[in-house]
Amino acid sequence: MSEIQQFYGERWTKQTKTLLNKLGWCQVGSSNFDIPCINKSAHGSKEDTERKNDHGIDLLYKYYDPFLGDNLNIIVESKKRNWAGVTKSNIESFLKQVLQTMECADISEKIQQLGVTGVRNGLLMIWCDETEQYNYEKVKEYLSDISVSGKRSPKTIYVATNNEILRWVSLVDYKERIEGRSESFEFFYPSSIYGKKRSIANQKSYINLIQLFSSYIFAKSTKIEHHSRGTNLININHVFYFAEPTKEELNIMYKLVSEYFQFESADELHIHFYGEQVAYREAINEFIRTKRDYIQSNSSTLKMEYSYMNEFKTIPEDYFGEE
Repeated sequence: MSEIQQFYGERWTKQTKTLLNKLGWCQVGSSNFDIPCINKSAHGSKEDTERKNDHGIDLLYKYYDPFLGDNLNIIVESKKRNWAGVTKSNIESFLKQVLQTMECADISEKIQQLGVTGVRNGLLMIWCDETEQYNYEKVKEYLSDISVSGKRSPKTIYVATNNEILRWVSLVDYKERIEGRSESFEFFYPSSIYGKKRSIANQKSYINLIQLFSSYIFAKSTKIEHHSRGTNLININHVFYFAEPTKEELNIMYKLVSEYFQFESADELHIHFYGEQVAYREAINEFIRTKRDYIQSNSSTLKMEYSYMNEFKTIPEDYFGEE
């Protein structure tokens, strides 16, 4: 790797770290450290039957997942490429790299000394710096045609490229705005079934991987309203909406909110749409009007508001962070 490649690679790792920290994740250890390869023969290449180098770890995070009812330890690998470097073969190579690192980290004494037991989740962050050439549909095509299998216990690797990364930047931006005018803010985890377990509704200061890759992200906040007779504590439910806002999709979201999550049990419901959504403004306005009329006809005092999140074209400069 050239000095320039190393510089930009470390710079992107700092941006990744800043973004995940802003989403509430807890980092373990330092950035950019190595662990010994424990499976040298299995992790060899075509040129070398046995691996000679250690495994590099860009970032290691942990959090308790309310949906799964378990502690998750996550290896994060960050890659920065031009569009010509975002190919099926390169993505497959990146995934194999992450998987092999996870296999050794899962039983690494060095990782265990950091208070981490078991590493079965990974996050591959690929940023294409040629944003005008980046093609999300092509990335999805590549991913659908890639299959990577490991030698040990099952592992899960999430892949985020510009599309997901910029959504998360938008989420952070709007979250920080809400926090600036609120008494409290937490992400909301509705009761749901994952595997054979049913989780209970929960609130956390951080967001998990499952919600990060979802069309809707839920949160709760409180604010204080002052009036002539004192103050009121206002409870607000939030939906960060990343799906295409068609009439059908909006109604699906509202059904989840009102029936499954009992999300109307607050003073206000705020829906935050991703981007300007110019092509869907009429559908959104009609949806909001219809639901407000329905709420009023049922003698509910729920106040329903909506807004539009900024849609970023690149990552803000202040995400370069500090070690």
